[in-house]
Amino acid sequence: MTDNDPRRAPEESGDRPGRVSVGDAIVLGLSGSGPAQTLAVSLAALVSACAYGGIVPLLLCFVPMLGIAIGYQRLNRWDANSGATFAWVARVFHPFLGFLCGWMILLYYTLGTSSLTIPAGTYTLALLAPSHVNDHVAVAITGGAWNVFVAALALKGIRAAARFAWLIVGFQYVVLFTAAVAGIATLLEGHAATHFSWHWFSLQGMGGWRGLMSGILIACFMYSGWDAAVYVNEESRERIESPGRAAIVSVVILALLYVLAVLGFQAVLSPAQLEGHAGDALAVIGAQLLPGPGSTIMSLVVLTGALATLEAAVISAARVGSAMSRERVMPAVLRRVDPRTGNPWAATLVMGLVNLVLLALTLATSSIARALGNVVSSLGLIAVLFYGLTAAAAVWQGRGTLARSAADLIAGGVLPGFGVLFMAWVLAESVRSGAASTIVVVYGMGSVALGAVIAFVIHRMGRVEFFRRGADVTATALHNSRDARREHELS
Repeated sequence: MTDNDPRRAPEESGDRPGRVSVGDAIVLGLSGSGPAQTLAVSLAALVSACAYGGIVPLLLCFVPMLGIAIGYQRLNRWDANSGATFAWVARVFHPFLGFLCGWMILLYYTLGTSSLTIPAGTYTLALLAPSHVNDHVAVAITGGAWNVFVAALALKGIRAAARFAWLIVGFQYVVLFTAAVAGIATLLEGHAATHFSWHWFSLQGMGGWRGLMSGILIACFMYSGWDAAVYVNEESRERIESPGRAAIVSVVILALLYVLAVLGFQAVLSPAQLEGHAGDALAVIGAQLLPGPGSTIMSLVVLTGALATLEAAVISAARVGSAMSRERVMPAVLRRVDPRTGNPWAATLVMGLVNLVLLALTLATSSIARALGNVVSSLGLIAVLFYGLTAAAAVWQGRGTLARSAADLIAGGVLPGFGVLFMAWVLAESVRSGAASTIVVVYGMGSVALGAVIAFVIHRMGRVEFFRRGADVTATALHNSRDARREHELS
């Protein structure tokens, strides 16, 4: 019986200290996407891209994203590994491709934090010391302090981090759903900046094919991050089933929230006003929809949402980094874990430090800041790549089961396969149509190419066994690696 055989689930499902429940995994998945700050930075861009038809690309992205989440669920049943896509793609296709996937995920969850740290500092000062909002040093110090707080919380263990996420997600979603319903009511009553029209949702109303394509690329970015629910699988009470369920539930809840919020928020302000308030759009919209302290409440929602996403990013990057370290393709220090809870404390500490370094680089010179900004802008393309590769691995790994039943065909082949095709289409069409600028494509693909160079150097200079294996040998080695680690922990 293999280590990842579902029949071993009862043995692994005890409520040991630090173990997370399916609910904890869901809130981490919801935190990973960060709807509050995602809406704050994406709403103006979505309206600019496809006018008031933003819910169309969100709905179009939902089905393939759900298919990909189902692919994650099936792969996690097959191999509940905290490296997730890194381990799965290495086993199914090739170790080099698996390394590239792990590299892309680390890029996504480390560089992405630089787009959270500065807004966290800005919103904190806007609430507590408005006169310092334009002071870059004050913003950096405040954002850095939040980084340290989040890393310290993650170091305490996954349960402490999950409790923090529960509080924030509960507050965030209640406020956003309430404001979205108020916005829809305002729109239907004719009190919004424009009158509702079904023409919004036509191709012409969205500015044609390029407008729809630009909206889809933004929607892919908005959904991304739900996979944070899967990276805690080795610390879950039911590590075979819970992470996959959490991923699927996270995608469904995100789709519902985004559709309601975009429909309710987009017409509160005119396009010109929305563009003018691109940095604090939700605060202005909150003041319109929630009389009284609406602006302050919405600013607090964005701030706390950014912190929850920052926490999910540190947790996810630490676990992927630790899993890669077990295979000797990342520094050895990252594989140190708490033998009682399984918390990868060393990787968590390192990822927190990386976030601070990135923050310092962002503020060092305008050229470095611009370069990092371009890489961050390319994270949507990077997410499309590793989501598509994961779904492809799910289809290929489960190809032998597709003929067993209609359910296996749909869940194991059709839905994840549609996710693969959709992501490939998004990637190709975003480049062809110009929805992704040349500089964003260059930085995105350049970041991936850098990972390939690093893999080559590690393989040639380090003589790492991981890269010399075929897919079948990699499967056995990954199992043996986890077996050895578990025996070490138990001893």
